Amino acid sequence: MKFAHIADVHLGYEQYKLPYRSEEFALAFKKAVEIAVKNCVDFILISGDLFHSSRPTPETLKEAVDILSIPKEKNVPVFAIEGNHDRTRRKVSAYHLLEDLDLINLMGVRSEKVESRWLVSEKIDRGYLVKGVVDSVEIHGMGYMSAVWFEKNDIRKIFKPEGDAILMLHQGIKEIAEKFNSDSFELKMEDLPRGYLYYAMGHIHKSFETNYDIGKLVYPGSLQRWDFGDFAVRYYWDGLKLKTFNGVKKGFYIVEDFEPKFVEIDVRPFVDVRIEGDEKTVKRLLLDIRSKIPSEAFVRLDLKWREPFDVSSIRELLRAKFVQIRTRFEKVTVSGRKKVKPEEFFDDVELKVIELAGEREFNADEIINLLVSKALDVKITDEKPDKKPEIKGSRPKPEKKGIKPKNLLDWCEL
Repeated sequence: MKFAHIADVHLGYEQYKLPYRSEEFALAFKKAVEIAVKNCVDFILISGDLFHSSRPTPETLKEAVDILSIPKEKNVPVFAIEGNHDRTRRKVSAYHLLEDLDLINLMGVRSEKVESRWLVSEKIDRGYLVKGVVDSVEIHGMGYMSAVWFEKNDIRKIFKPEGDAILMLHQGIKEIAEKFNSDSFELKMEDLPRGYLYYAMGHIHKSFETNYDIGKLVYPGSLQRWDFGDFAVRYYWDGLKLKTFNGVKKGFYIVEDFEPKFVEIDVRPFVDVRIEGDEKTVKRLLLDIRSKIPSEAFVRLDLKWREPFDVSSIRELLRAKFVQIRTRFEKVTVSGRKKVKPEEFFDDVELKVIELAGEREFNADEIINLLVSKALDVKITDEKPDKKPEIKGSRPKPEKKGIKPKNLLDWCEL
């Protein structure tokens, strides 16, 4: 048995308000479907977010119909579940329209019984569990549900496989989301029902595969790059060294006898550049790396600087399709350099002055006395003001004709 596993297509997404990006999302989906059909798969799974919106435009619906007609013509069934983007609270969604056109088979818990060449229904407490059947393999699944729903419901009581079975879910799993530095998830690994040979997941936009119980648990990721966190390559200058990090590839899986194999799709590259430095440093580094950045790339330049400078000239250095510049005003720190503590830089008197000056109501005379005593190396005593201050060392007594100093403030005038 061989099948394709696709997720997070997001048809109709005009990323960064660029209409041509919507066309590129549709093109990536078409490539994936054509490759799957060419590889003679028995069926195709779409694990949620076929659309970017629950109200796709007529143009987006036409794109979906045209592309899904490719497997239909080859008699390849498509099984799909709704994701968080294309889920609707209405009884009927765009998925139902595609099902009526015999382009997909909608999986999940439904209020009505559904029977067709590829679907069977099982009566449960909350309605009917609609399942797919291909030869001797059952395909179970349900659309996206919130974390609150999972707190009240145990899906292990809903899904109980008998024999060879696949489970389709559009959910974030805590242990996997954390690997991508995300705190967005709806369930934990232990919440998943056991006994499935393949867990066809969606929702996390980066490809990932692991084992769970007796089966494989797989996220194919989004077909197109979702944002600059989903980069093809990242360049990071920490003040000492330019580091390079490679991102994940984009594509889908072809699964043969429940063994997944990733199929890469060539999509627009996203390049993330992060630099901590001044204008001269930024321009020097961009000149060094711009030959490595494809002209069709989307580039985000993340700058951390101590003072602003004109970024228009910097934008011209990057010969890229789309450039986004983000700036942050922060004190630049150099990785690996020892942090200087205040007590290592200031003496006791200076630290006391800083402390006094930081108070909401401070005594100016006290601060002046401290500074004068430091400057003249005067020993401050509790003696009467008219008594001459004691001078350390051989520093000559300051004199001014006609004035006899009586206190430290008079010494300041002298």
